[in-house]
Amino acid sequence: MAIVTHHALLLRELRFAAPARVKMWKGAATLKSGGVAIELREGESFTVPPFVRFSCLAHPRLAPGQTRPAVWSLALEAHASPEMERAADASKPWARKLAAAIFDNPAADWRAARVAGMWQVTPARLRSFLFAEGESLRALVREQRVAKVLAQLACMDDAGGGFAEAGFASAASMEQACQDVIGLPPEIAQRAISLLSSASPQPAAGHHGDALRRPRYRPYF
Repeated sequence: MAIVTHHALLLRELRFAAPARVKMWKGAATLKSGGVAIELREGESFTVPPFVRFSCLAHPRLAPGQTRPAVWSLALEAHASPEMERAADASKPWARKLAAAIFDNPAADWRAARVAGMWQVTPARLRSFLFAEGESLRALVREQRVAKVLAQLACMDDAGGGFAEAGFASAASMEQACQDVIGLPPEIAQRAISLLSSASPQPAAGHHGDALRRPRYRPYF
């Protein structure tokens, strides 16, 4: 499935430990990172290097007498090519390593004592590593849990799940985190995120009745 937005939608401060490919199926989008801007038109895509912060502004396509919604998807690559690694943010190796682990298992216990045990360091040493990179454990956990939610929402493959699977105590806390971390508007957050727990496919009406049909897009923005 892909995200459908009927209005200009800005998502800010996105960051993934893996390369993130944004593709426009309809409409247009502007990707920004620092002072660099990339314009995407219908059918175009761009891969953001690992752990580079970026914003995504999606625009519906305007035509005489009608507005066609913007449709876009986001896919994370399993492995970064040498070119992607050279363009990645190499200044935060500890934070990137931890971000990747959190993204893979957002509902795990990510308290300092457990992470420090995994890395065979003391909790104080762990915090000092992250502090030196301008990061904090708490903020990184929240950010990557939100990143997981967004990746599920914007993936072209059906990906269900709820607040517990994303590591949040409640749907309300997940919605609030999405608003705080990436700027998902309050009027959209609840409607969008509710689909994560109701994305099960429905039987298609056919001769045998055993085929499964899935909607192509998530029509909620």
